[in-house]
Amino acid sequence: MEIANQTVSATEAGSDFTNLSDVAFPVCSSVINVKLPPYNAKGDGQSDDTQAIQNAIDDLMGQHRILYFPEGEYLISRTIRWSKKHSSGSDAWGHNWIQGQNVNKTKITLQDGVFNNANNPQSMMWCGGFGSADWFHNYVEDITFDVGSNNAGAIAIQFYSNNYGAIRNCRFLDRKSHAAIGLDLGFQDMNGPLFVKNCEVLGFRIGIKTGHAVNGQTFEYIHMKDQSEVGFLNEGQSISVRKLLSRNKVPAIKTYGTFALIESTLEGLVGASVHPAVLNFNNGRTYIRGLSTSGYGRAVVSIQTPDQSAAYRLLSSDQPEGVGPNVVEFSSQAPLSLFETKNASQRLPIFDSPELKAEPVARWANVVDFGADPTGTKDSSAAIQRAVDSGASTLFLPGFFRLTATVELRANVSRVIGTGGWVDYESKARPDFRIQDGSSSEGSNPIIKIEHLSSINGGIEVNTSRTICLKSIGVKQQIVFTEKARGGKLFMEDVTTNDLALNEQKVWARQLNVENEGSHIFNRASDLWVLGYKTERGGTLLHTTSGGRSEILGGFSYTTTAGDLAPMFVIENASVFAFFGEVCYTGNPFKTIVREKQNGIEKLLRRGEGETVPYVAEARAGAK
Repeated sequence: MEIANQTVSATEAGSDFTNLSDVAFPVCSSVINVKLPPYNAKGDGQSDDTQAIQNAIDDLMGQHRILYFPEGEYLISRTIRWSKKHSSGSDAWGHNWIQGQNVNKTKITLQDGVFNNANNPQSMMWCGGFGSADWFHNYVEDITFDVGSNNAGAIAIQFYSNNYGAIRNCRFLDRKSHAAIGLDLGFQDMNGPLFVKNCEVLGFRIGIKTGHAVNGQTFEYIHMKDQSEVGFLNEGQSISVRKLLSRNKVPAIKTYGTFALIESTLEGLVGASVHPAVLNFNNGRTYIRGLSTSGYGRAVVSIQTPDQSAAYRLLSSDQPEGVGPNVVEFSSQAPLSLFETKNASQRLPIFDSPELKAEPVARWANVVDFGADPTGTKDSSAAIQRAVDSGASTLFLPGFFRLTATVELRANVSRVIGTGGWVDYESKARPDFRIQDGSSSEGSNPIIKIEHLSSINGGIEVNTSRTICLKSIGVKQQIVFTEKARGGKLFMEDVTTNDLALNEQKVWARQLNVENEGSHIFNRASDLWVLGYKTERGGTLLHTTSGGRSEILGGFSYTTTAGDLAPMFVIENASVFAFFGEVCYTGNPFKTIVREKQNGIEKLLRRGEGETVPYVAEARAGAK
């Protein structure tokens, strides 16, 4: 296992709303404006918009459309509830998207005194699904949720999504109510995989709450401040976090389950010195790297009991369970290695997903304007190709689109955005999109981003070394890389796919869900970095070979078929670090965890082998 020079993005931990562009879409039937008829929400901060919003939500359910909240303050007086059925009575299997214009301009505010019972918490918006991992592709983005005054029983939002789904650029605000929870992701079982990015939680008794054993939740760029009980409470979930900033008098994190935390800052305010910054309890598994803390008694305390007083007793002791204040690397269980190594993790270079400057919607190429059928009934291959070749850089796909031929993404196209619909339902094109070199003209964008398509059923072929960004999409068939794609960069954020084969790429993935029988990811000579990796079904979950380097920071296998069919990880003359767990309800988990071969020597790591003592690297003693 080799250590690369650690190169991180320049941005600091925490959320940042200062440079967010307003979000807008072309006028079309796939984008519902809550202020327009038939809903007529006022957004004036005085009128009660509850029923208008609820009516719009009922009509949105399961329709793969966007409910758009333009600038305004929308006052509500009861819980806005997502339903399992559309207003017509048809079943809704998720596929709902709530979108604000800008988190600094769009606010949903709870009327004062409606949820005033602290013993009976209720949410402003309840996005709950089935509790059976069948509530897919849901999004809430660019909105502030304000719990108002005298609402001690308020929860800003209870969000739920499976396989893919996200909350992005949202603020959860409690200035006066001492309310219950800001972001509640633990209110029912099987929530996730999902992604939370660039969000802020101000106030509340609990800032973020997660729980239950499946299906994994990933966080990046989170700011928590002024919680009265705990910043982040994890009760059993598999959690992956990067760039968390907490400013609190209470513990920043309490966790059991599986918790990976990297590149984060936990600042203890006056009074925090009696607490640890991170409390790992009930035999929880914790991996921490690059953590900076101040004001706390210890950075990390691990105890075997939920009794918090046991943690405080450790603050004045020299026991090894307490470390800090700054942690280069810590693991509550010692990392296991089949071959000698000097370091625990890979420390691969980490880069943020690149963002493209928003283009005015008047310059988008709406494929419907070029003759594409948004109902998915008629073949839209030629029409979408005409839109690609029109010279526009943003390609808009509002609806569902049948394909019988591959669409070549070339020319000036740098962004392909849908409204959550599918492409090529019958998988006839194979691939649906072939990504080619862009225009050679001056100023052409070397980046291409494909986002918000629930299912690209015929797959994607990458035939270019351009930087590829895949965001909030599902790819039913393979993502295929040609020889021309060698050396290219791939960013995946909130992506569901299967049978991913890398060949000399550099890959950064956040919230990656791979579900197929057989080999899930094959890494040949590539650098693969994943924050939050969830898998399903049997077969090797990661095969790294030919000098490839893989780093998995958090996640787990949902082993639903026979785990003895293959090793969980295969390493052949390559290097891998994985902080990873497993949930298996079939009674047949993976028997072999790692099969590794280096220079002709092969070794196996079987279930139950190895020690589990804590591992700490370069942690200075904390305050006593």
